[in-house]
Amino acid sequence: LGAISSAALCTPAHAASGTQWYVHTGGLSRHFEQTRAADREWNETHPGLGLERRDVDNESPWQLRWTAGAMRDSRRFWSGYGGATYVHRWTLGNSIETSLGVGAFGFYRSVSWSGKRALVPSLLPTASIASADGTLGMNIVYIPRVSTSGGKATPPTVLGQMVFRFK
Repeated sequence: LGAISSAALCTPAHAASGTQWYVHTGGLSRHFEQTRAADREWNETHPGLGLERRDVDNESPWQLRWTAGAMRDSRRFWSGYGGATYVHRWTLGNSIETSLGVGAFGFYRSVSWSGKRALVPSLLPTASIASADGTLGMNIVYIPRVSTSGGKATPPTVLGQMVFRFK
């Protein structure tokens, strides 16, 4: 960050105070370990659709975001999710907005290859990057190893989803 002035690391200028609405895609993921299930591979393409609400306050670099949606999970079953993230935002120059934070989520997803589903609460690190006008961006979530009560584990995973702002 040495080459970036402190003035460049500020609350995004494009964001009008108030509520902003976004639609987001299901996403793409990268699983860092293969499944141990015979003849199975993790799904890394997650079609789906979601909605995100961002509460913007130009007087603060902090932002609360609410999200909910549905997508095909890593075992190819439809699943739902919802949660809230609290992020710190920066603008890099005049062209890119970034944020880092943490999210509290509830995932109703498969916990076995037979399709058994369960509610999986999670506290996850999040990041995002967007165009300076805020109309197009990407949310990124890191999901650490998750073990269910049955001893089955989902490997560490990174999920990215495109976000589009309603104007």
